Amino acid sequence: MKLTIGLQFASLWDLKGILREMDTPIGRRMHDYLVARRADQFAFLSALVRMRSDDPSCDLPLLRENLVEQLKSFDLEPVVHEVPDELTASTQYDDLANIIVRCEFGEGPTLALGTHVDTAPVGPKWQREPFDAIIENGRMFGRGVSEGKGDLAAYVFTLLALREVSDDMCGAVELHVTFDGVTGGAFGAKWLLENDIVKPDHAVVPGSAHAIGVTTTGVLNLDVELRGRTASAGRPENGADALEGAADVLAALYAYREALREKVSDIQGIGSPTLVVTGIEGGNNPLSVPDSVTLSIDRRVLPEERADAVEAEITNIIGRAVVKVPGVVCKVRRRRFLPSTSAGEDGQAFIDVLARHVETTKEGAVVRYGVPHETAARYYAAAGVPVVLYGAGSEKLEVENSAGPDENLLLDDLRISTEVLSYTLAEWLAPEKI
Repeated sequence: MKLTIGLQFASLWDLKGILREMDTPIGRRMHDYLVARRADQFAFLSALVRMRSDDPSCDLPLLRENLVEQLKSFDLEPVVHEVPDELTASTQYDDLANIIVRCEFGEGPTLALGTHVDTAPVGPKWQREPFDAIIENGRMFGRGVSEGKGDLAAYVFTLLALREVSDDMCGAVELHVTFDGVTGGAFGAKWLLENDIVKPDHAVVPGSAHAIGVTTTGVLNLDVELRGRTASAGRPENGADALEGAADVLAALYAYREALREKVSDIQGIGSPTLVVTGIEGGNNPLSVPDSVTLSIDRRVLPEERADAVEAEITNIIGRAVVKVPGVVCKVRRRRFLPSTSAGEDGQAFIDVLARHVETTKEGAVVRYGVPHETAARYYAAAGVPVVLYGAGSEKLEVENSAGPDENLLLDDLRISTEVLSYTLAEWLAPEKI
């Protein structure tokens, strides 16, 4: 019902051409509002950047409390959803929670704007103070400014602009603000969706201000268990060294990884598939031949690839390598597979509306790209929610020094993304009576 309403509204606006180029009463009202509040938006982003957010050393509950107060200052009503302690007991997190802000305008679809505000550790080689929000030549420098915080500033002021014309809107917009993005988001968007705390019809997560992210790579995680036969370190010939077998497997996997560079996705931004051995465990007895070694593998799967074919390919490579060591056998087990995301047919109408408004900010057709890195888009897609990547990010389709020294954001990209999202959501949620 809600999705059908959204599609009907999109078709209606497409026929009338309303809101294009901001040449409508609604568009002009939102534009004037955003211009008048631009300094406030920069101040909000500065306040966000000045909040310590480097996970795991920062005080996440304090970060959450400060953000709640900031949101309340805009007369928004943030709701804190605490993650049960038993779920995070074996992790680095204590008192973890997520923030939801929901603005209802009437009956219709719900669109989510989701981002995280925890950030990677500061690290060395910064030329500027990482939490001072310094502005130089139109860029703001600071940890998280281009990785979550800038997107949140765009999303909050999009919501405020829509609220200015709320009498002409329907449906609802939600902010989903999470605090475990650095470690993958399992207790953020994933937890919120799996527990039916949020049920959006569409979702937008961070991306470029000048292009539209429409897909991600899949993630295939494998565990490789190698079994040998233990023996005294003084009589290694009596055993079968599982670690020796692992060495041959590693060599074969790294050769395979180099060969993957020759395979490139047709989707801009994704590039080649990757393989990383993310962990190795075994050989715990210093006086014995190791009889057991376990490897953990992360293989990114292109949208054009099939996960079962990739898994079979890796299994065969490992099998051919391990037979070089007599007495060592192995077992390959799939631990997890996250398929590549796609907006699908249900999300295409929204993408088309978004693309029209992005086009007003640049010359030429809008690039539709994919990403190989972790993003909450995976969790929305897994829940059946059409999702796109759009935010305050760089035109290069890459975060400016994300997680690196002197991370920065071009403030004009913040302006562009806020305006584009405001007009897009207004068009998507505008009622039939207009």
